[in-house]
Amino acid sequence: MPIYDLNRGINKPVEFKGLVGSNIYFLVAGIASVFALFVTCYLAGVPLLVTTLLTLAAGGGMWAGVFALNRRYGEHGLMKAAARRSSPQYLTNRHSRLFQRLNEDPSGRA
Repeated sequence: MPIYDLNRGINKPVEFKGLVGSNIYFLVAGIASVFALFVTCYLAGVPLLVTTLLTLAAGGGMWAGVFALNRRYGEHGLMKAAARRSSPQYLTNRHSRLFQRLNEDPSGRA
């Protein structure tokens, strides 16, 4: 039985077969969804050959997709990309009050 090292030392990211960080959780969620697809198709009465081929295709696509995300973004890059998409491109200020009060004394004294 093979032994897989999950941790390489102190302050190193968790790594499993090249996957690092949250990509491991994406792989686990993908495997669970492929299993749910198989069970759903099997219980719906879809022929077993079609169910197996569909499951293998979905599992292979999910596997390749997760490893492609891991290669492209790395450990924290996917979170950084999501943060970049959610932040605005530029800030607008429609009131000049901010600039008029820049030279005022915040304590209110002369």
